[in-house]
Amino acid sequence: MNFRPAIFTLFGALLFASVTGCQKSEPVNLALPSTVLAPDTIAHIHWLGKKRLGITAGAYYFMRIWQQPQSSRLERQTLNKLATMPGQWLPGATNLKNDDATRLWLMLDDLLQEECYLEIRQPTNGTAETVFAILLNQNQTGQWRTNLAAVVESLTGTHTVADSAVQGWTTQPAKAGRIALSRVGDWTVVDVSSGKNPLLEEITTRIRRDGVPFVSSGTNLWLEASLDLPRLAACFPTINHQRSTINHLNLAISGDGGNVITRAQLTFTQPLPAQLEPWNIPLDLIHEPLTSFTAVRGLQSLLAGWKTWSDLQMGTPPDQLFFWTLAGSPYRTYLAAALPDAGRQVTALTDHLLQKANPWLATNGYISFDRAPDSNGVTWGSLPDIKPFIKSAGSGGWLYAGLLPDTNTDAAPPPAGMIQDILNRTNLVYYDWEVTGPRLQPDLQLGQTVREIARRPQMPLDSAGLDWLALLIPRLGTSATIINRTAPDQLSLYRRSTLGLTAPELHLLADWLESPQFPRGLHSTTIP
Repeated sequence: MNFRPAIFTLFGALLFASVTGCQKSEPVNLALPSTVLAPDTIAHIHWLGKKRLGITAGAYYFMRIWQQPQSSRLERQTLNKLATMPGQWLPGATNLKNDDATRLWLMLDDLLQEECYLEIRQPTNGTAETVFAILLNQNQTGQWRTNLAAVVESLTGTHTVADSAVQGWTTQPAKAGRIALSRVGDWTVVDVSSGKNPLLEEITTRIRRDGVPFVSSGTNLWLEASLDLPRLAACFPTINHQRSTINHLNLAISGDGGNVITRAQLTFTQPLPAQLEPWNIPLDLIHEPLTSFTAVRGLQSLLAGWKTWSDLQMGTPPDQLFFWTLAGSPYRTYLAAALPDAGRQVTALTDHLLQKANPWLATNGYISFDRAPDSNGVTWGSLPDIKPFIKSAGSGGWLYAGLLPDTNTDAAPPPAGMIQDILNRTNLVYYDWEVTGPRLQPDLQLGQTVREIARRPQMPLDSAGLDWLALLIPRLGTSATIINRTAPDQLSLYRRSTLGLTAPELHLLADWLESPQFPRGLHSTTIP
């Protein structure tokens, strides 16, 4: 048995604990605005564009951060990677020569700056029809005519034939399908199909009738998307959807001037657990000064089928997990899970780690677990700043774990408003609050520690990603997320945050953008 996944599961879970915090949320409307499209539509994405966000009051603070030099540096680095290495992100593509990479860079920058829309439709027993439209002036359209033709020829080996009737061109010969560029009103339209494209005709009609190519559900949305994931995977074999249970994703992002408002809806292929057990919050373990708090329930059936849990031989898995962090140290990060027989199950886990995991740790040059002298659990290492532990604790029968023992047991209890807010939400499955800015620095330190323990490369101190995160630390406020079960097979998310992401998610984003193989993999998964 490979113990590495099981051993580092604790650290992954405790790193995740850096999300969230402790403040009562206002009542929110989880409902997404609805967009009526044809039943054959398997994807549509509408992006308002960075330029328009810059003049939208709802994006005022968001754009102030995006316009900082550190943000611009990371943006340019990301576009450079995408433009010079399309073989990493386009199916069957190879990397481009300098001239064509520059052309692709300019088009990718336009995608970021300008309003654009993508729709994919697949009729029953038919082939996929794809149309992409971007709002460009005449000069930009001329550049796209030239640049896209050159890039398509370089990547596919096909040539383009000018079509003056539509101010564009069409690829010839159409080996694996037809790609065409045309000008419709103020929009530059690119369509991909195996022949005649009814979706192109429909979108052309929309532009001539309404001035826009999309059917939108709201005028104040920055980003709107709807994805039928199984059907997308069937159309694009390079998308691996086999292990996912998500059937459909709807997303809408907007702002209120100082915050990003995110609404999402996930529909699953199978019903979720029918019953949500009443919340059982470890109030005897949690206390101030909290900087984050997360509560999640409905996990028992998911954990029961998880091989890592089975390997630990602990019996019935928990249904609820709680994560929290305390001010003062990045290692004041904790996890609690209610178990039906916590004392016995943690004792069994302790024996398993000492007898089975320690030989693997020793063989691979890691510090071994030690039996805790004051509990039925284990500790790992003896450094004063970080000393991971697992034990049973509390009056409710808890598996309790952390990266540093908590000695401040006489502190004030968690906010009553936060606890009551969780208890009052009948269909709540996930509750999350954090002070994002102050959490970023501890997350960075904790992330570098986890990379060192896992023998993965550290994030370079002079990297654009870390430079950007340092910019964010004093500029980010709180983030609040709730996820409700709104149908037997559906979850709905609402988040209010400064940038749309939590501290761990921002850290993960920077790690991803710094990957040498971006957009594949993470920087931290690179073999040193």
